[in-house]
Amino acid sequence: MQQYTIGCDCGAVELQLNGEARVRGYCHCNDCRDLLKIPYHSVTAWDPDQLQVTSGAESLVEYQHPTKRMQRVYCAQCGETLYNTNAMDWRVVSQLLIRKCCGGELPAELASKSHFFYANRIVDVADDLPKRD
Repeated sequence: MQQYTIGCDCGAVELQLNGEARVRGYCHCNDCRDLLKIPYHSVTAWDPDQLQVTSGAESLVEYQHPTKRMQRVYCAQCGETLYNTNAMDWRVVSQLLIRKCCGGELPAELASKSHFFYANRIVDVADDLPKRD
């Protein structure tokens, strides 16, 4: 079984991701854009039991979006977002964070397979990945 260790910039929080991600891609949905204030999100999505806090649980802060069934979970010490949740209660982890925590390289098995909610995009992306609505 695959395992990935990720953490925040200051080292106060460490998480472990276990197994295979449910989703790997670029999310262009309005909800992610509203929650995270970014044009699109390069993500891996995991079932709740696939993500464990291995240290620093006391430093985690959960921001509940006021109108959506989504949370942003971040470190109280450095402010880095470690993951967010979505309406399906998946743990959505940025590919950029994983890459940073894996020596600057995203593991090949976590690379994006497609764009989703592409009809909602605010930025066109020129690549060869499938674009789904």
